[in-house]
Amino acid sequence: MQSSVNIVDQNVKTMNTWLKDISDELGSIGEEEAWVRLKAVLQTLRDRITVDEAADFAAQLPIIARGLFFEGWKPAETPRKWRDREHYMKAFQQTLVGEVDAEHTLKAVLKVLDRYLDSNELIKVKKMHPKEVWDLWPQ
Repeated sequence: MQSSVNIVDQNVKTMNTWLKDISDELGSIGEEEAWVRLKAVLQTLRDRITVDEAADFAAQLPIIARGLFFEGWKPAETPRKWRDREHYMKAFQQTLVGEVDAEHTLKAVLKVLDRYLDSNELIKVKKMHPKEVWDLWPQ
């Protein structure tokens, strides 16, 4: 059995890998910026899915990413009803700071998540989103 310290160390290593991958996908942005963008994507996904699916999805995340996912969550307000691309992208853009290409960010972070998470779980999350934004997910 792993000790608590080993689990924490492994989670830090995993998060550093994810942040490096996000940075690489987005043209070598800094790790702090990768962190901000990961948080924005996770929380936007969270706000569009059911409470039960949010719990299932979060269970796959490293403990540190799970904290990002749940930070500031108001389960009674979910799932949000962004029914088309325009409203979905507007909601996502509001989670970002500064001039950021929202579509490129979503595609990049979802690509990294697809690399490390169960694809069946990501498909469930995708299907809870408007069909107009399904092209943001990796094929």
